[in-house]
Amino acid sequence: MSASVENLLLQADALGLGAVWMGISPQEDRMNDVKEVLGIRDDLSAFALVPCGYPAVERPQEDRYDTERIHFVR
Repeated sequence: MSASVENLLLQADALGLGAVWMGISPQEDRMNDVKEVLGIRDDLSAFALVPCGYPAVERPQEDRYDTERIHFVR
């Protein structure tokens, strides 16, 4: 399921959309609340919410790669 959400986020970005992964699983109370609000059948479970839309402001991609944070274990 996580890989599916990640692929959805990548495709949304490729289409110029903004999207955010709102994880609700494995918190049963969140999963049940989402099921109730969205009317999801009892034999299915809610895993995540992914709201998508066009961003109001375009921001450049941040480069947060830092070689100081890379550690090799031998």
